[in-house]
Amino acid sequence: MKKAHLLLIFVIFISSFLTNKQVFAAKVPIPVGDIYVQDFAYILSSAQKKELIKLGTYLDKESKAQIAVLTVQSLESVPVEEYAANAYKEYELGRNEENNGILLLFALNDRKIYIEVGSELKKRLTDKNLGKILDTHALPYLEDGELSQAITNTYKKLFNEAADEYGIKKQVKTESFEYGYSDGKGILSLIIFIFVVLAIIYLDYRFLGSAIVLTILRMIAVIIRRIRKRTHRRRSRK
Repeated sequence: MKKAHLLLIFVIFISSFLTNKQVFAAKVPIPVGDIYVQDFAYILSSAQKKELIKLGTYLDKESKAQIAVLTVQSLESVPVEEYAANAYKEYELGRNEENNGILLLFALNDRKIYIEVGSELKKRLTDKNLGKILDTHALPYLEDGELSQAITNTYKKLFNEAADEYGIKKQVKTESFEYGYSDGKGILSLIIFIFVVLAIIYLDYRFLGSAIVLTILRMIAVIIRRIRKRTHRRRSRK
């Protein structure tokens, strides 16, 4: 009886697991038409779809790499990373066994955007690089409610990255909003600048008796005096 009971529990568990997998798989829409553009949230215009399909077809032909954009109404409580990974597998992106596909996923109601990349392109499109692409090519448009622009601009940037990876000369124009995105370089530049200034001050003190520093300070003092005189004259005239 105990063995039969355990067997029944095992069967129920396996059935539940398979059912959940089927339900999850069903959440990803079946692709329609060209794989490069699957706009189930109806965000892109006809002209935008044609443009992206043209780019996707060209890249596929020249490198066997595939870029697809998938827009959906909702993730239905599925984590965006899992949804993207499942959609990538379902759509079988990337030719042969190279696994060189890219999926750009956008969920309308959830307001979430995510990029899934095949193993062949992960050396170039690292998580850090993908984060920067979204920050500089997608998010500024999304913040302004320009959804179609966010998607097309990001798709084009991904096209350029893949094309460059495979030595394809064709590049398309994109809009990059780099403001506020230092990527750590700004801090490094500031540190280097401070180090150089301190080094100059030390060498000046060591070998020239602070002659350079004193000259600079005198020049600053003269400039300040002139500014004060001009300000005083203007006030006197009034």
